[in-house]
Amino acid sequence: MTIQKEVLLNRALDVIEKANDKNIILRLIGGAAIAYLSPKGSQLFPRNYKDADYFGLSSQRKEIISLLENLGMEANKRFNALHGYNRLMFYDPVLESTIDIFLDEFMMCHKLVLKDRLKLYYPTIPPSDLFLTKMQIINLTENDKKDIAALLYDFEIGEKDDQKVMNANYIADILSQDWGFYKTYTINHDRIIEFLKDNQNSNQIIPKLNKIREIVEKHPKSMKWKMRAKVGEKVKWYEEPEEVNTNFKENS
Repeated sequence: MTIQKEVLLNRALDVIEKANDKNIILRLIGGAAIAYLSPKGSQLFPRNYKDADYFGLSSQRKEIISLLENLGMEANKRFNALHGYNRLMFYDPVLESTIDIFLDEFMMCHKLVLKDRLKLYYPTIPPSDLFLTKMQIINLTENDKKDIAALLYDFEIGEKDDQKVMNANYIADILSQDWGFYKTYTINHDRIIEFLKDNQNSNQIIPKLNKIREIVEKHPKSMKWKMRAKVGEKVKWYEEPEEVNTNFKENS
């Protein structure tokens, strides 16, 4: 099922505002977050939207569950019992879709610890983190590529996360600690350039992508990074995200 962007954002922002009113830290992530932060880019690279996902703190797990249930959402009790230490799953009847709430860290193909980053930005996670959550995907979908292009179209590259600026130094620091993440990032760098090669807006995006790459390459690498780089592709450098059954009749 495809959800209209305006409907999606209205619901997501309402959830985040209600959380904020109760001093619960909840931030928007994923395609919905990019649609909010990058209105021009998301118009130029339109995609389908199926859900709204969030990021919160494990220390506020009970408060998050209570909030979402009070907003009419249905908890996937089995999933939450198994994975609730770092991820919760609910069904949102307003959007008629399943939503994820990641807690403390974003773990898919690579790990990104965000628990100390959430107070830096509102109502989404910081744009540099949002960018990294997309660039860590080993099997980029068409929607992922459009999200990355949209975000880069609207944002400038700088030294802090601001309303329209993405912190390239932070991105470089994260990638210089983890060779595997760096490897996936560089693969996706090339994929995005290929994706944009015949696009009329490529000259607004590719220079920014190249600027980030230049900063990443110049950034000092950790000893752990250097040791893992010697092993290279002989050992798999990414995790395969677990397929999650979202059927509530089976999991509730």
